Amino acid sequence: MVAMVNLNKLKRMLQSSAKSKRGRKAKPKAIYVSKKTEAFYLSQLLAIVKTCKQEIELQLLPVIRQHTVSDSKSIQVSDGILDIFLRVLSLVRSQLDGLVDSVAIDLAQRVIQQSKDATDKQLALLIYNATGIDVTGLLTAEDLVETLNEALAANVSLIKSIPKQYLDKVEQIVMLGLQTGQRAEQMVAKIQELHPISKNRAALVARDQVGKITSRLTQVRQQKMGITHYTWSTSQDERVRDSHRNRNGKLFAWSDPPDDGHPGMPIRCRCVAIPYTAHLFNADAPSPDDLMKSQSE
Repeated sequence: MVAMVNLNKLKRMLQSSAKSKRGRKAKPKAIYVSKKTEAFYLSQLLAIVKTCKQEIELQLLPVIRQHTVSDSKSIQVSDGILDIFLRVLSLVRSQLDGLVDSVAIDLAQRVIQQSKDATDKQLALLIYNATGIDVTGLLTAEDLVETLNEALAANVSLIKSIPKQYLDKVEQIVMLGLQTGQRAEQMVAKIQELHPISKNRAALVARDQVGKITSRLTQVRQQKMGITHYTWSTSQDERVRDSHRNRNGKLFAWSDPPDDGHPGMPIRCRCVAIPYTAHLFNADAPSPDDLMKSQSE
């Protein structure tokens, strides 16, 4: 098994290589979220949402529409609709659970693997541009096993939650409608409004989880390599939250996260971490500890 390279142990070699490297020295860049991975994840989650919508329209809405009284289109609980609805709902739940169970692990694994490949490629390029040394072969998966397993469990759970939440809301609408004597079409209309809401949640899950996966993989990989600090960088627009705007350009230790986590960890956070590597490639550059000390003065 190839051991993970620790850049601190190779500091002299890295500095020598960086010094002798011809051409303009590249500045360190942040490890960015893979938009390709995010788009893939979203497309798969939207397919699940679409299937939920189709099964609801095919199996549940006819039950609601068929059980009406005279011309009022209102539903009577005495019609037995509640028992019928709950029985059909249980069937739909079982069908969708089976479908999602069969794809959740594979989907989560593909998203995580794509995110890992993207972060490793960017980190290897960062080091190569600074030193001319290719460390791609030293970026082993063994160092990320725990992080990868955590991400897998979290994303499988989120994928499975999409049909569950969708059907839970359908059940709530129907139960409330029956209790308050709503017309059938009122309930149908409210159920149909759930589709765009579920699509929005799918988009949030895809964006947020790819950001979180990238952030965690970046942190663990860099710490294993001896990169101990990073510079916080925001997207510098009006959507940046005030607390994150105040962190822009400041140095942080991977071992000491802010209250809401490192860049990319808070929900909807689009901030990124620029690894601090100057002292690894340049003997005259200040150490992270020196910079942290001057930053706090």
